[in-house]
Amino acid sequence: MEPSTAIGSSIFLYIVAFIAVMCVGGYLTYRTSSKRKQRREEKRNLNNQKNLNS
Repeated sequence: MEPSTAIGSSIFLYIVAFIAVMCVGGYLTYRTSSKRKQRREEKRNLNNQKNLNS
């Protein structure tokens, strides 16, 4: 294997690994932010029920 081929394939592997990390990070961020949004909506609904009852 020539040095230039090794350099090219390692750069390609770095790019693939970077894209994979970005996808996983984006998915985890999306998942946690959607949970936070749902929790915020539940809290708002609970406050609205308290206001209606009093």
